[in-house]
Amino acid sequence: MNFSLPTNENFQDPNWRGKVFLWKEQALFLGSAAQTSLHASPAIKIAVALAGEFRLKFAEDADWQNFRSAIIAPGQNHAIDGQNKRLALIILVPEARAAQPLIPILTRKGISRIPASIVQNFLPIFDAFEKTDNLTVESEELSRKLLGNLRNSDELLNSAIDERVSQSVEWIRTELENNVSVKEIAASVELSESRFSHLFTENLRVPVRRYLLWMKLRDAMHLLAKGVSLTDTAYDAGFSDSAHLTRTFRQMLGITPSALLKFSSLISLEE
Repeated sequence: MNFSLPTNENFQDPNWRGKVFLWKEQALFLGSAAQTSLHASPAIKIAVALAGEFRLKFAEDADWQNFRSAIIAPGQNHAIDGQNKRLALIILVPEARAAQPLIPILTRKGISRIPASIVQNFLPIFDAFEKTDNLTVESEELSRKLLGNLRNSDELLNSAIDERVSQSVEWIRTELENNVSVKEIAASVELSESRFSHLFTENLRVPVRRYLLWMKLRDAMHLLAKGVSLTDTAYDAGFSDSAHLTRTFRQMLGITPSALLKFSSLISLEE
């Protein structure tokens, strides 16, 4: 889906225009980026400017800061201003295998700039993916290409997520439709509710209840990509109504689903 923008460089388009590719454990936006409201996502975000720079701020009263690239940790408050320039934005669940090399970085601080030399290696990958007609690219393959240059073997020795947290995430995925409780999830890995909640937040940087909501939002994105209406998507994904879905969407991604769908296409590549 291609869109033309006015050539006046002072023009500020409030719409995100591009494509969103959706896999099970990650999503990739490629296109002209607008602005989000302040929000915090349970996922890792990797933002790379494909032209010029984008801006980030971390509180309503804070100043915007210019970035060429950034890794944004789960739970980190931020707003993005793409300034209507081309941006690649990867959204990656923190428990994914491909995310493990980033754990030491994310435990040190909420925002990290990516070295320019590594960014240069990213650009041809995004360019090739944006032009390809082959939509069978596996998420792990894409992540390996994108994140390979960030790997550090010494850091990897201590980067693994606690096995009980990994097991709980897999259990949540299989039982999500049954509206599971935190107590039930904790019991599945033989921990008390309080100990499990602490361990989960410590490893993934977000509370387990917020993560459960994130999983529902991920399912909703795939339903929207298949053309399901906003109202039906909300109910099918386990939200109380479309307003609840829209509110969660904005809290976690900084925009509403209708705003994203207006000028961007969602493409589900879930295995």
